Amino acid sequence: MSRLMQHPWRSAVVTGASSGIGEAFARSLADAGVDVVLVARRVDRLDALADGLRAKDVIVEVLAADLASVDGRALVSDRLS
Repeated sequence: MSRLMQHPWRSAVVTGASSGIGEAFARSLADAGVDVVLVARRVDRLDALADGLRAKDVIVEVLAADLASVDGRALVSDRLS
């Protein structure tokens, strides 16, 4: 497996991962061998992205959360701790 870029970390949380720049960051990190926690509201898109990233031999976790809500932020905060 080729690694496009090296990162100083082994895992990362990517918010807004269901599309746009968040999705691009998630793909780039996975290409580099970084395990990712994908966060966004659209669980169907997160699941589709996660399926593709797992093929890169990284650990991928999906966390459906709306960061505009207190409950969504608490969910992510709990996961980080």
